[in-house]
Amino acid sequence: MKEHSRNWVTEIVQMEKLTDYTSNPEYMNDWNKLMAQQHDFTSDVVENGYTSTFKIEGLGEVPIADLRGYEQHVLLQAFDLKMRMTAYWKIVLRRLVDFMALHLQFRVRNLVNKEMEEEIVQELVGRHDGAIERMLEESPAVAAKREKLNASIQLLRESNNVLGNIMDKIASNV
Repeated sequence: MKEHSRNWVTEIVQMEKLTDYTSNPEYMNDWNKLMAQQHDFTSDVVENGYTSTFKIEGLGEVPIADLRGYEQHVLLQAFDLKMRMTAYWKIVLRRLVDFMALHLQFRVRNLVNKEMEEEIVQELVGRHDGAIERMLEESPAVAAKREKLNASIQLLRESNNVLGNIMDKIASNV
């Protein structure tokens, strides 16, 4: 089950790498906040040259590739791409946490409801020591009560026949 969960998470990460789509409105809000710092970034790179990190509000120090010597439109594209990936990754992480919680809940419920149920049934039915038959056997006390009740029913039937005969004799003599 642990291996299955690992594979499942790997598949989700692979899907996220291919898709890069979200309908979460927070993505645009986060991306716009990050893009508001684009001017500071480009001016810092142009004025100071290469910096390995750039401080972005809400994210701290973000690693930046060596962008010296690139034209400004390339710097803008690089910054835009990095900010899109950063905003999107926050959404992906939240989704992973939610999906993992749902996945674990689903797998545990299936384990309890299906797999353990099958094992319990197999344990009861699959045994050849007569466990089911013993559970279905009548206890001696119940058997004795049943015999008494059957005897009482037989006696009541006989009494009913005798009373019927007596009633018939009384009716014919009148």
